[in-house]
Amino acid sequence: MSIDPVDPREASASALLLLDHVAAAERAGHRRLRAAADHFHVPDDARIDDRTAAALDSTMRATVAGVDAGIRDHAARLLTSRGEAALAQGLRTAGSPFDRVVRAGLFRDAALFGELYARVRMDALARALPVTVAAGGDGPTMVARLAQASDRLIAGAAVGMLAAQARRASVVDGVPAAVDLIRSHHARIAWWVAAALREMAGAGDRIAELDAALAESVRRAIDAQGELVPLEIAAMRLALAVEPQGDEVPALLGEAIGDGRLVFFTAIVARASGLAFERVRDLVIDPDSARLWVVLRALAVDRATIARIGFALAEAEPVRDVEAFADRIDSIMAVTPGAARVALAPMALDAEYHAAMLALGAAA
Repeated sequence: MSIDPVDPREASASALLLLDHVAAAERAGHRRLRAAADHFHVPDDARIDDRTAAALDSTMRATVAGVDAGIRDHAARLLTSRGEAALAQGLRTAGSPFDRVVRAGLFRDAALFGELYARVRMDALARALPVTVAAGGDGPTMVARLAQASDRLIAGAAVGMLAAQARRASVVDGVPAAVDLIRSHHARIAWWVAAALREMAGAGDRIAELDAALAESVRRAIDAQGELVPLEIAAMRLALAVEPQGDEVPALLGEAIGDGRLVFFTAIVARASGLAFERVRDLVIDPDSARLWVVLRALAVDRATIARIGFALAEAEPVRDVEAFADRIDSIMAVTPGAARVALAPMALDAEYHAAMLALGAAA
């Protein structure tokens, strides 16, 4: 049997390709094994359910797509204006950078992941809340009513919150009209997206020109981001303008939860308690809810309002167990506002200090 001769140079090249493939497969296998081990050892109470995971994936994709669209389009226009039409076309036709930046670990940043995860949880809870219509029936909802207030500061803040909510919900051709993240989160995503586009555009020896266009486009996007007010900040501005005092707090909380305005509900609690919005949001999305009840008792919220809030959250998320809440309400009301404030004092500390305390406690 004869065997056709093979050019040694071709054999060498194919062997190198095979060895490179083996090395890449080895790294991929190790990565999959490590991910599987991490997943296996996650405690049951820390696992993300399939619906939340799907919503989180969708939010991440939309966020990257929104940032990508602005950077890619502006960079391509810059390249075209600079006589780099072929490079601009390569950039326009490059695929989505999403898979690349996810594999590289973009969303492993705890602060960025935590922000998107909390938004997904808040959105799901807010949509599922049983909305109750106030007596009278046809009047404007809570925030819309505040937008008509005679106090110009309150009215302006309410209009700002409504605008922020509409902007977040706005989608054009499947891409968010705006990505309303704080500057540091937006900048992280923008630079990672630019780095991925750099790899995918096929710039060859024109890489310096591509780098210049991408960097300029990222800086432009980050600067423009300062003009957008995220919904959470808009809600805090409204809570600051309203400045609820004492007995006004329970009524506002009851109306906010009945209106399905969970972000504004969170902002009212944060403003009244002096805790950071993010800290209170963590309590609101926690199915255990124990810390939330203690915060509300620190604000001297009455039994009827706590019951209304507890039953609404349990209806929105059955895992909260409405019967267990009913059994617990006497214990909740037995906590005095003074004792509640003492218990919550560590939560009012600097966020990193508090996080370090929790980490040391978990490792003890």
